[in-house]
Amino acid sequence: MNPRRPASRRKVLLWAAFAGLVIAGIVAGAEALRYPHPTDTAVTAPDPQETEVATDIRDPVECPEPLPREGQEREGGTPGGISRRTSNELYDCPEFYDEQRIRYRGEVVGAVLRRDEGAWVHLNDDLYADVGPLPAHRDFRGGNAGLGVFIPHELADEIEFVGGPQTRGDILEVTGVFHRVDESTGEVAILRATDGSRTPGQPLERPTLPARRAVAVVMALVMVAVIVAERRHKRRAAA
Repeated sequence: MNPRRPASRRKVLLWAAFAGLVIAGIVAGAEALRYPHPTDTAVTAPDPQETEVATDIRDPVECPEPLPREGQEREGGTPGGISRRTSNELYDCPEFYDEQRIRYRGEVVGAVLRRDEGAWVHLNDDLYADVGPLPAHRDFRGGNAGLGVFIPHELADEIEFVGGPQTRGDILEVTGVFHRVDESTGEVAILRATDGSRTPGQPLERPTLPARRAVAVVMALVMVAVIVAERRHKRRAAA
């Protein structure tokens, strides 16, 4: 019985270098399949002053204290008596904003669920509503945030685009009463809107990246080479 001789150091180094090249190729190919980083595509966050957002959606929320007594005006109202609020504020301070009339702005996402008296929509007010879905730009801005809103049929009929991976949804700015717990449905933290306006969305253009074509060609050549090598090995083994 002849024991197998250990592989030479040169052979081990060659195989290690080959494995390293394969891993580097896989990493480079995976990176080429992704869209460019926002530093290369000039994707920027919206200016809070331009969008009139009360607070950045990522900022910690401090609930107003103390809770105003009945009949007293709450802080943060606009001259018209209606305050502009974010979903973070409403979720973190539901008792303070309960039964308060507010303004809210967000992107229609998911679906429009019609009912007899109106329609349910989910309006996301996170920054992705302005910069678009994450896979198209890799601009990480935290998690999704939004609010369930019940809107009139008239406003629901205007909705054309619902947000998704390939679509930027319509932006609705609504006015209504926030309910910590809705008496009729039992839903938690919802807004029943009485009126609103719509800013149209649009389909998202996601052109095929040139690097993706190159990766596809390289992978096709690699697969052909593997098939040819496997068939040659079978022929030699059968001979």
